[in-house]
Amino acid sequence: MARRHLSRSDARDIAEERVDRLFELAEKEGVAGNDERARRYVGLALKMNERHKVRARHKRKYCPECHVYFTPPRNVRVRTRSGNVAMTCLSCGNVLRYPLKPKKVEGA
Repeated sequence: MARRHLSRSDARDIAEERVDRLFELAEKEGVAGNDERARRYVGLALKMNERHKVRARHKRKYCPECHVYFTPPRNVRVRTRSGNVAMTCLSCGNVLRYPLKPKKVEGA
């Protein structure tokens, strides 16, 4: 019997579902305190993103240096300063900075 190959879009859709599931599992393990297992799930999800060219939707949920899943305040410090959010990974010391969106004024 011949092996059925998936189209690229079908493979990408399946990969997106699996990445979402892996991040759910990483969150569950991170909250439970199993940092190594959460790190493994994040690593697997990132590999799948890379292999299938899936857009990363979970970029602010993990450290890009050590792949630890962020569970504040245990392994990440979040500060807001001068229009930016600074997230400091307490495992490796990496600092991530993201711009804050300006508040919308109603009626203007």
